[in-house]
Amino acid sequence: MKFEEYAAMQRDTVYEKILEYLPSKTPEEHYMMVRAYVDRRGKYTRPMLLTLWNELHGGRTQDAILPAAAMQTSEDWILMHDDWMDGNKLRRGKEAAHILYGDRFAVNAGDALHMIMWKMAHDAATQLGNPRGSRYYDKFYDILLVTAEGQYLDVRLTHKVKDISGFTLEDYYRSISAKSGYYSVYGPMQLGAILANQPQSYVDSIKEYGEPIGKAFQIKDDILDCTSSERVLGKTISNDIIDGVKTAILWHFAQKASEPDLVDVQAIYSKSRSRKRKRDVKTVIQLFQKYGSIKYAEELVDAHSKQGLDRFEKISSHLKESDLKEAARDAIVRLASRNR
Repeated sequence: MKFEEYAAMQRDTVYEKILEYLPSKTPEEHYMMVRAYVDRRGKYTRPMLLTLWNELHGGRTQDAILPAAAMQTSEDWILMHDDWMDGNKLRRGKEAAHILYGDRFAVNAGDALHMIMWKMAHDAATQLGNPRGSRYYDKFYDILLVTAEGQYLDVRLTHKVKDISGFTLEDYYRSISAKSGYYSVYGPMQLGAILANQPQSYVDSIKEYGEPIGKAFQIKDDILDCTSSERVLGKTISNDIIDGVKTAILWHFAQKASEPDLVDVQAIYSKSRSRKRKRDVKTVIQLFQKYGSIKYAEELVDAHSKQGLDRFEKISSHLKESDLKEAARDAIVRLASRNR
């Protein structure tokens, strides 16, 4: 079974569960804003990893629906805030919330969705009963707390480190592992295993394969930001260059570039967001290609993806072959090989 086939069987159920928690009351305009990203229906990768890892380990499907709804709702409010912070203009093919409604209303709508999410998580924990409910709630809290830490590390690296040669690959990995790897990949997997009542030692072991997959996932995202289009991705592209984000691509370029090219890219990255032009972005991408920096990032994706898949096979060797296990393998591969 392909991961997409599995996800297609679950998405609508999770979406309908989210709708149960969205208030239908005044002020109507406020709750219309709250629903903006919910109704655009993202890819649902994170909640589908949660439900899949629950079923893969023998858990009941119905136990995972509300936790999955909370997981997806977390993405929707985080994106509302992130789009404003990062100056993104598009989200899921439409104008970002802060462009549609203004900064204050969009951030407030994200806050409301955040509060709704914790009601979902509370109800999920209550329905699961203890100790499972407490384990689930504590893990979900930890995932979101670490995600905020990762956002801090990312913002600090982006805006405090002015020199494009002034960061290490380890700085980058520390940021993406906190902001993206845990939240987007192995955190949802661990939640699923908790719902299936797996022992803590086994839940912890999921990080061994989830962390390299998370690295591959984020590096691939950085590559797509340089090589894809807004039509395909449904969100603002080249934002890493425009915002000055420090990536593995930029790190490689800074190690390999000639002094004149390094100076040129440093000058572009030193410009404020509003002063960067399309020709600046084009220049940077051309130089990334000249020095093989995008190719280097693609090699990192392949290496991390292979490492993650190999570790998954070892750690999950006790699980019998099934459609669910095949879907899990496919999910691991797709996280690193996607084109959107």
